[in-house]
Amino acid sequence: MEAAQKDRVAAMLAEVQVAILVTQGDQWPTATMQAFAETPEFDLLFIMNDTTEKFQNLLKHPHVTVFLDAREKGKVETFEISRLLIQGVAIEVERESAEWDAMKAVFLKKSPFEAPFFKFPTLRMMRVRPKRLSYAGADRVAFKVEF
Repeated sequence: MEAAQKDRVAAMLAEVQVAILVTQGDQWPTATMQAFAETPEFDLLFIMNDTTEKFQNLLKHPHVTVFLDAREKGKVETFEISRLLIQGVAIEVERESAEWDAMKAVFLKKSPFEAPFFKFPTLRMMRVRPKRLSYAGADRVAFKVEF
């Protein structure tokens, strides 16, 4: 990924608070709007209850699609909207581990309003490692990257 592309992706991830997480169920895909956080490597972090459909889907089918957009800043009528599609593989972050503590801090820095959920023992954190992404800017700059 070129430096300018990396800067665009990083800026978009930093400005957007929620993403659409698409998981594959046994029969149907499931799409949910989720708060998220990102690492400098563009791994995406999501939290969820262990009984949710999306979590159960991720355990069975870890390949996911994540969609983000900045429609509130764009012009919908001319489709001048920055958007980012990331496809990757989700892995669970083990609770009570050094990784959990580090990723919890990253997550809560971006989404402090999610802090109350961390008191529940059924909370799980999933880390999506990107395999490819597609970016389209409101300024018509577009690119695709494979990792």
